[in-house]
Amino acid sequence: MNLIQTVMHLSDSVLLPIALWAVMFAMGTGLSPSDFIKAVSGRRAFLLGGGSMLFLVPAAGSLLAVLFGPTPALVVGLILLATTPSGILSNLLTDIAGGDVALSVSISLSLSLIYVFTLPFIAHLALVHAFGAAAPIQIPLWDSLSHILMVTLIPIACGMVFRRLAPGWAARVAPTIKTVATVVLCIVFAMITVQQFGVLKASFGRLMAIVVAMNLSSIVIALIVSKLGRLTRKETIAVSVEHMIRQEGTAIFVAVTLLHREDMSMPMIINTFLGMACCLTFVTIVTRRRASAQVLAESVINT
Repeated sequence: MNLIQTVMHLSDSVLLPIALWAVMFAMGTGLSPSDFIKAVSGRRAFLLGGGSMLFLVPAAGSLLAVLFGPTPALVVGLILLATTPSGILSNLLTDIAGGDVALSVSISLSLSLIYVFTLPFIAHLALVHAFGAAAPIQIPLWDSLSHILMVTLIPIACGMVFRRLAPGWAARVAPTIKTVATVVLCIVFAMITVQQFGVLKASFGRLMAIVVAMNLSSIVIALIVSKLGRLTRKETIAVSVEHMIRQEGTAIFVAVTLLHREDMSMPMIINTFLGMACCLTFVTIVTRRRASAQVLAESVINT
């Protein structure tokens, strides 16, 4: 094993899991049991938004992957991307855009919990579809489930306990932990991109188009569901942001650490930047419209 392979092995098997664990731990310090109670409140917006993310978005994204995926490995990666739930930044961006934050937190928590237990089966089915029954890559379902639990629910629970026992310390150290871990994740993603540059270069145009199409289909689905469900403006913003911000880190962990295929992580890495760009554009438009509406309302009152 040469130096480059050794460094990549360490980044895949050590840095990536530790950084993801730290991010989840920091997220746990900002949660409380009341957040989970809200997640099962049974609101119509929660059921529509969560149901859309659970069924409609994965179906549309997986269809694009199956029809247009450039290689079997990238088909698997695209399916992993299509089935990821909303990411941890969705709650913050929902707040900035003036959306329903409680609804955003409810959808994020619920889908993340479901995702932990469904991801091993999704990865297994994607592998079987892309590579056939005699797939050269196998994923042990229950062993994978334990690994995923170790970097998702367990660190979140530890973060919640830490907040409960030492709220002052939690408030002080959590931002630093999240920042350092995020920087490490970005470094790992950059290293994977450099190593897989040949794969990325060969499929970039087509892969980029599919990832863009996934993002566009997600926001269209969110807006249609919100319109048909007669959701309020705040609820529509929350549901839309949830559809655009993805939890790519866990899917990358499965592709790189469990399946040992860096090329499968390319769709998630590309979407880390594309999805954020799409969502920030949406938040900017919504924020400007809200500001314009406030100015108009004030002018009417003054007159």
